[in-house]
Amino acid sequence: MSLGHYEVREAIVAARPVAGVRAQVPRGRVAQEFGRHLNQVYAAARAGAMVLDGQNIFIYRDATDDQLTVDFCVGVKGPFAAVGVVLPLETPRGVAAMTTHHGDYGGLGQANAAILAWCRAHDRAQAGPSWEVYGHWHADPAQLRTDVYYLLQ
Repeated sequence: MSLGHYEVREAIVAARPVAGVRAQVPRGRVAQEFGRHLNQVYAAARAGAMVLDGQNIFIYRDATDDQLTVDFCVGVKGPFAAVGVVLPLETPRGVAAMTTHHGDYGGLGQANAAILAWCRAHDRAQAGPSWEVYGHWHADPAQLRTDVYYLLQ
């Protein structure tokens, strides 16, 4: 189903191992907060604690009116032991509604809104977490790609 310029579909997703830092973030502050948390993951990798695949993934676990619980993660190529606040985690698994956002990260709210509208239109309940898988960085915002997922019941 297409909502605006977003094609939303169901996908069966497997768990993916990641290295992450779980943080409480005030609503509306993810863009200002993610760097310091991801820097801890990259520092642990530079110290040899794990091998990263370089793909950033943000997993949104819980939300209140004021704050979000977010796992700021990077994909890993194998198992590792926790290093301080950097934990071995994994992305959710199961059936998810998903879409792809192309362009500046400031427009990700539209992709999320498209998935939520699709869920309402198809009478599909969310099962908790949502997550964003970021493509590799490009200085040209038009080249940015982010896949957005919502786990379904």
